[in-house]
Amino acid sequence: MIESGVVNKIEKQLAWVTVVKGEQCKNCNACQSFGEGSAELLVSNEVSAKPGDKVEVEIDPKQVIRHSAIIFLLPVFSLVVGYFLGVNYLTKISLSTEAAGIIGSIGLMALTFIGIIIYDRLISKSQEINARVIRIL
Repeated sequence: MIESGVVNKIEKQLAWVTVVKGEQCKNCNACQSFGEGSAELLVSNEVSAKPGDKVEVEIDPKQVIRHSAIIFLLPVFSLVVGYFLGVNYLTKISLSTEAAGIIGSIGLMALTFIGIIIYDRLISKSQEINARVIRIL
């Protein structure tokens, strides 16, 4: 996935780039939390771009798909699985079927969100950079 952006600052061989929504994003609202559809990324600066340069950034599509699945699909999956676990196990402690399903859903989804937060912090601490500047515009 290729996006364009502006280099904000340089740190050794890395660059902080503000990326704005591309054409493939026009029908997607996933970036609204970044305000006006932009996000700041830490990318590998292989072309020696300088602050203020407009650049093209290549983001590894495998990483985009993997992280999107974790963020969007895993909570939905945990909601469904939590419902069935609640119905099968929490009804044994005198809860109604509906209450057990709801409690199981909310409980497993909460655990999933905690897991996603921990995963996000681990990814943030790792030095693995999956995006790179491919050219200066």
